[in-house]
Amino acid sequence: MISFLIYITVTSITPGPSNLFIMLSAKTYGMHGARRFINGILAGFLFLALVSLVLLYSLSDIIPEIQVILKYIGFIYLLFLAYKTFTMSMNNNEKKAYISFKSGFFIQIFNMKSLLFFITLLGAFIMQIADNLYMTIVYMGITVLVGWACLLIWGFAGSFMKNILNKYDLAFRIIMSLLLVYSAVSIFM
Repeated sequence: MISFLIYITVTSITPGPSNLFIMLSAKTYGMHGARRFINGILAGFLFLALVSLVLLYSLSDIIPEIQVILKYIGFIYLLFLAYKTFTMSMNNNEKKAYISFKSGFFIQIFNMKSLLFFITLLGAFIMQIADNLYMTIVYMGITVLVGWACLLIWGFAGSFMKNILNKYDLAFRIIMSLLLVYSAVSIFM
């Protein structure tokens, strides 16, 4: 149980696409203005949890093969997000991309860090400690709550540090882009 909690907390709080985009959206709009986008990310996280649970029980034989394919797709997707983050400008068309529920939801469900997180979580932790479907759902519920809390921490950080992050916008975008590149490379570590 302790290793399960450590895994979900550390993996959820470390930088990944969703964390970084929540921070960016909260930096730009504040927590209130970014709420639709953040709700989209949170809903996407719950959606991934449910889909992972269903797929694990129905496709357990091919999960290792799917995981390899997802790693490569995730790597390319994260590099694309890093490029978009680095090259984004402060004009309104770019800013609108990170305000809607739909954009938050899709960023989350295509977030390979989260997909791999759930596959690893279910295979390495939950299936080992949960002896029935009910306990599997309880552990998945704990995972979702911890994940949501960690995602919201990134939003509050972006909102509270808005002035500093705006002052150093280029440096902020470079760091965020590099963290996304790191996330891409870490898929293969």
